[in-house]
Amino acid sequence: MIYLPPDMELWLTAWLRRRLDGVRVTNKEPSDVTTPLTQPMVVIRDDGGPQLDMRTFDRSLGVTILAGSKTSDKTANDIARLVYAHLTSLDIIDDTTSPICDITETGCHGPYAVADDHDYARRYLTVEYTVVGVIQ
Repeated sequence: MIYLPPDMELWLTAWLRRRLDGVRVTNKEPSDVTTPLTQPMVVIRDDGGPQLDMRTFDRSLGVTILAGSKTSDKTANDIARLVYAHLTSLDIIDDTTSPICDITETGCHGPYAVADDHDYARRYLTVEYTVVGVIQ
């Protein structure tokens, strides 16, 4: 029996979609994003992490929020704070389908403003979790 790291991008995008009305949640930033954005976007990227033991892994995730514009960034700021709150709440551990067994508080940072060539506001945050692997 072997344990694989869970597909955190798949699980977190589905989990956040149920909590964020009117926001596109994906694991790939489209190359053809046009401005103005038709709806705010959250992009989740799994940056990996070490295996802790036979069954558990640390996973580091980067989260990008695209919304509003550079001169009107309140929507991006509000969504970024809301996403951070959801991703660091105990609800994410208590969900019966969750692979997450702990939130690594020292690995959760942001949200931060990020410079971008487009005329939308870009925010970025990171979260770290200890997760249970999937039996293969």
